[in-house]
Amino acid sequence: MSSAFLLFFGRGGPSDVERRLDAIKIAIGSSVLRRARAAGFHALVAVTGDAEARDAFATAGADVQPPRTRPFHFGEEVATIAQTRSLERIATIGAGAGALFTVGQLAALREELEQSEALVLSNNYYSADFVAFTPASALRVIDLPATDNPLPRRLHQQGGLSSRQLERSAATLLDVDTPPDAAVLVRHPACPPELRDLDVWDRELGARIDAIMRIVTMPERELVIAGRVGAPVWTYLESQTACRVRMLAEERGMQAAGRDESGAARTALGFLYREIGPERFFARMGELGDAMLFDTRVLFAHLGIHASGEDRFSSDLFRAHAIGDPALRAFTAAAVAAPYPLLLGGHALVSGVLWTLVEAAWAGQPEP
Repeated sequence: MSSAFLLFFGRGGPSDVERRLDAIKIAIGSSVLRRARAAGFHALVAVTGDAEARDAFATAGADVQPPRTRPFHFGEEVATIAQTRSLERIATIGAGAGALFTVGQLAALREELEQSEALVLSNNYYSADFVAFTPASALRVIDLPATDNPLPRRLHQQGGLSSRQLERSAATLLDVDTPPDAAVLVRHPACPPELRDLDVWDRELGARIDAIMRIVTMPERELVIAGRVGAPVWTYLESQTACRVRMLAEERGMQAAGRDESGAARTALGFLYREIGPERFFARMGELGDAMLFDTRVLFAHLGIHASGEDRFSSDLFRAHAIGDPALRAFTAAAVAAPYPLLLGGHALVSGVLWTLVEAAWAGQPEP
């Protein structure tokens, strides 16, 4: 009843910031593979067409193969691997996720899988980054998804597998997709030693993150959180932060529904931004709290900003001068001038990253 562990990696864009983020994801993927091996997974398979990633994953003990689909289709890749290797118990993860999983946690997941006949485990039933399931033959009766996000739901609803969502924590929720995700990761006390020395833009983001981590432990302060915030995060913050929290939750499921690409996404903050402009917008946000975590992709969709990955990440790093898109450059310049701690990012910033930040804050990182 051995289990296989599948890891997937594909490169982002060619800019320096995107390549550095890819290097971080490769390091995380290599670290997770080593822990999966120590946790007793019998077969490690890494799927990538990238030479740097191939060498790193092979060194970590994985059998590395290139993707067989063009364009890449996650479900077909997993189904083909399961068939050609005669696998029945499979765990899948993307490079960048699982950085805080311990060997013990991975071993417990493997054991649960091996003791089950028809089960799918996931870190998020509706939008998964980690999925483990058995039997793999269930893949033959479902609509194979192009990405990993809907796989647990389809295995449950179409394949008839019992479903369990993993307990929410920094370990299960954190997926490094943007620069601030990585910068928060290295501050968590459970960050593996081999990842602590990664170059994670500490000069641009370190002081901001540390200031927000202090604020979450202070009863007299208030934290503003805006974006695609789910109810579990809200519940967690209610019980695990000392500060007051002001939540502006909008456009959950925006990408899955295609509302960002269609131009249908709307946010109250977007209407305010259009009315008063970037400088006054950040001034108003400062009146709502002492610090802010901002899932900016919702605002960008409302404003019709379709920037490159390089520009989006430059905004996350407060590098206004490096941004080509004029609307995004004006937004970022105003964010730089905001006189309070502010973090910009994607959906992960107001989910797994926020969870990680709070756990790290109470663990004494940084020192008062």
